Amino acid sequence: MLVVDGFADCAARIALALSVSQNAAEQVLREAVALRDRLPEVAERLRNGQISQARVSTIIARTDLLTGHACMADVDAEIAAELDLHRGAWSAERLRDMIDRVVFRHDPDAVREARRRALADRRMSTKPQPDGMAEISVTMAAENVRIAAAAVKSLAAAVCAHDERTKAQRASDAMFALLSGTRFECLCGREDCAAEIPEPATVPPVDAKVVIHVVCDEGTLAGTAENAGFVDGHGVISDEHVRDLAARPDAIVKRLVPKGTPQNPDGTFTLPAHLPSDPYRPSAALDTYVRVRDGHSVVPGDATPAFEGDVEHVHEYNHARPAAGGQTAPENLNIKGRFFHILKTFGRWVDDMYRDRSGRLRTEFKTPEGLVIEGDPDNLESMFPGLLRIRFASPDPPAPPDDTEPPRNAKPPPPTRSMTRVEAKHARRQQERERNRRRREVDETD
Repeated sequence: MLVVDGFADCAARIALALSVSQNAAEQVLREAVALRDRLPEVAERLRNGQISQARVSTIIARTDLLTGHACMADVDAEIAAELDLHRGAWSAERLRDMIDRVVFRHDPDAVREARRRALADRRMSTKPQPDGMAEISVTMAAENVRIAAAAVKSLAAAVCAHDERTKAQRASDAMFALLSGTRFECLCGREDCAAEIPEPATVPPVDAKVVIHVVCDEGTLAGTAENAGFVDGHGVISDEHVRDLAARPDAIVKRLVPKGTPQNPDGTFTLPAHLPSDPYRPSAALDTYVRVRDGHSVVPGDATPAFEGDVEHVHEYNHARPAAGGQTAPENLNIKGRFFHILKTFGRWVDDMYRDRSGRLRTEFKTPEGLVIEGDPDNLESMFPGLLRIRFASPDPPAPPDDTEPPRNAKPPPPTRSMTRVEAKHARRQQERERNRRRREVDETD
């Protein structure tokens, strides 16, 4: 076989022009050919600046298994249409899930076959690193990685608070202990160390402790439908993979809408929105619903899986007057990573969530300086349309005004603030949201 052919000769020109290696230039050329032949609609979005080159590389790689398939043009058009719905940057996880969902819908057999090949190709490898270090890596089913990682994290967390190693260092040492069967030690050096670290032989199986959340519809689970599923922290999986996971002896299947829930005349189901004892806390059903709907943190660039993030009120809950605003309802709750949750709570960030004219749920963030940033346009409602048939009990209506007249000759009450400092902060944020919404309405009209 020729070392230098037309492809390599063309790539050499790119290498010299861009001052990159021959391999890098050939990758650029491969992607250019893929855009020309397979993804011309996506290529147009790249030209228009709607998506970055790095994100285009993701699209090319995750649609590669459809090369030569008749459905490729439809996949290209559908991905381009999704890109048109958003003017901001796509998070890597949201883009990945959107592409995988589109690919599976058009050619599920190709996705199933790709998974079988990947399972057959699972392996372990080692790689030397500088400074006397080395790297060990392994490929296996996504659920097994989640279980293995949880075992490592659990053992690494068994040390006392005085161990000075970083979390990453402890995880590396814990993984070696588990693989080699040696004891994992707390390195605090204190005689009064309170760490209780199990012997390797007595470490209990972690698969009984680790919860892997897999989302699917009933038909897929029963084998009467061929829709994709979703693994929290991983992404889209095939229907075949869903049923394999459900067949595990340790699998527990829970319905979002419990059996026996009466159906409303319009085909919807109504579930409780909050705990009976605390209107601030979402019910278990609403908590799960929001996590399933969002799939990940809604904050751009935050890869926190939905079931590891915080369910947060978008419009702040009014603890003094719960009926006055910030209700515990699906349209006012979303998932955020702990860092941004804290940043918003104690900082001057403002976010909003609303449905656009097409009915798609949108998020928007405003920095303390006033810069408005659009959130990701994609969630799992399009993947699981049954979510749109679930309703939650309406929040209580606002309390009626107090018309009670004070007794005659009563002393006037001492002067007080019209609202607490926290209430004033929340009111200011709400005013900013209203201004932003009016701005959006003007933009959409133009």
